[in-house]
Amino acid sequence: MNIKRKKIKINESLVLLYPYLIFYLIFMIIPVFWTFYLAFQKGGFITGFEYVGIDNFINAWKDQIFLKTIRNTGYYVILIIPSVMVFSLFLAVLINKMKKFQNFVKACIFLPLVSSVVPLAKAWEQIFATGEEGLFNYFINLLFRIPPQNWLSSSKLIIPAITIFEFWRGFGFWTIIFLGGLSSISKTYYEAAEIDGASTWRQFLYITVPLLKPTFIFLTIMGFVWNFQLFDVIYVLTFGGPAYSSYTMVFYTYSNAFLYEKVGMAATMGIILMAIILILTILSRRVLERRE
Repeated sequence: MNIKRKKIKINESLVLLYPYLIFYLIFMIIPVFWTFYLAFQKGGFITGFEYVGIDNFINAWKDQIFLKTIRNTGYYVILIIPSVMVFSLFLAVLINKMKKFQNFVKACIFLPLVSSVVPLAKAWEQIFATGEEGLFNYFINLLFRIPPQNWLSSSKLIIPAITIFEFWRGFGFWTIIFLGGLSSISKTYYEAAEIDGASTWRQFLYITVPLLKPTFIFLTIMGFVWNFQLFDVIYVLTFGGPAYSSYTMVFYTYSNAFLYEKVGMAATMGIILMAIILILTILSRRVLERRE
């Protein structure tokens, strides 16, 4: 009887899993294999496909625009991940010590992330407006005496401008994750450190930071995955301009697939992007998990 009951429970579980498995197969597994198939094809859905072997991979590395998108994306990732991680960690420590209005502050900093990127980007387009009428230019001139800059029209400033926007939009998530990690640290460590006469800074450096290592690993990996796929703000705010200065790997992949009718090349670039993210994820995890 017990065996029959176990079989019935297993069958019931499978019935509940079938919708998810079908959804996962159709929208995840099949597209992955289809992408690898398209990477060896030339052309698109309108012009038709032609098998070209590894020519797409060779041509991708000869494409100067694609190489520029790798540099642009890498530059953006280098700017965004360390800055938002450091800021969010210190902000999380401050919020964690708050005794009142903690939930209100959490909701406020998380709000931009759950809002639509289109109105947010359009609002920041006005903030980055050229000349003294731009709010950002006004404040940097007021605080640092820096003359007005053309943030969205300069090839040198466009990536930092996008970084500032994404920093503002995303630091709430990083802060909430750090708060979750801080809540898992036992207070007895800090009490023992205070008895030994450790300062607040030493407690942070030798207790908080080491015990947050799993959180650092998670956020670093997810930071690579998310930020290498930057697309929406580029599409809304700059559309790759000026002169390909804000083209990212995902935006150029999109352009090849839907604007240039080069679906095979787009699939190839998608695979290269996946390989870069995978390599960086493995390396960052090994570095962060290495014991001192």
